[in-house]
Amino acid sequence: MQNKQTLNQQGFTLIEAMIVVAIIAIVLSLAAPSFNDFFEKNRLKRAAEEVYGLVTKARAEGVIRDADMSIAVDTGEWCVGYAATAGCDCTVGKDAAGACSVPVAGTNVLQVVNGANFSGVTIAETFAGIGASFDNVKGTAGTGRVSLSAGDWDLDVVVSGMGRVMICSPAGSTTTMGYIACPL
Repeated sequence: MQNKQTLNQQGFTLIEAMIVVAIIAIVLSLAAPSFNDFFEKNRLKRAAEEVYGLVTKARAEGVIRDADMSIAVDTGEWCVGYAATAGCDCTVGKDAAGACSVPVAGTNVLQVVNGANFSGVTIAETFAGIGASFDNVKGTAGTGRVSLSAGDWDLDVVVSGMGRVMICSPAGSTTTMGYIACPL
């Protein structure tokens, strides 16, 4: 007498499993470009938010230290930093002469956002002279912007003359990523 279980075996055949794998491969190949776009857009947003955070911190640090803080942007090495001295170098270490660092409890602390952490993101800046400087008494600043781009995506970190810092979508950009349009 045959066992009922052997007559009604359940499971997948090799051909059925291969068809499922082929369908999954086709769906993934269609979705891959949108995944690349998703990662590119989020890498740009992270970079813009890091630069925004650093510039906002520089503004606050000036009030705390009772000293004007200056922002330095290096588009070649892709870095942004700040220090109490104008024209700091964001490409050097914390103890190098002219580094973008501030002393904390007797130890220099580097104040830099480095582009090496944001592959595919490019940077440009429009500050007059050597960068923006926040006046610690009045709260005013040199106007300008740091423009960040990745593929089809663009964001600006804008510093107004009143010392306001904001992330916005540049004029003429059709992709806002949830940010307001930049003031002219």
